Amino acid sequence: MCRNVLVALVLSVLAAGCLDREAAVKRLQADHPRVQSDTIAAVANARDRSMIGELINLLESEDEGVRFMAATGLHKLTGTDRGFHFANQEKRKQIVAEWRSWWQAAGGGPAPANEEAGPKEGTDKDEGDPSNETSKESRL
Repeated sequence: MCRNVLVALVLSVLAAGCLDREAAVKRLQADHPRVQSDTIAAVANARDRSMIGELINLLESEDEGVRFMAATGLHKLTGTDRGFHFANQEKRKQIVAEWRSWWQAAGGGPAPANEEAGPKEGTDKDEGDPSNETSKESRL
């Protein structure tokens, strides 16, 4: 996709103040990390919590930048930081499973994949998360 078209698209979505869910899902599922990252930013800025399940899926992206943006977007939308950014590959799998379990418990529908969740470590309580977990940063 031409960069100018992409920039215009993202700006028009932000200017509208809401996202076209179908179009956003399509962009998040695109095989283009730049498009995915820009869409994650738009979703987070629009505070569109309906897209949390899609962001959870992107935590398993092959692209490190997309994974980083997805974790950042989830943190912004939920106030929860599960330590994904600095986790090794095995810990990331556990964190993704925790996100999926949380999303299902929050009524976001069935967990997109593996429903097993390991122990929840390194988090503090907050009312915005049904599992009552949030990062220390969101309390500051």
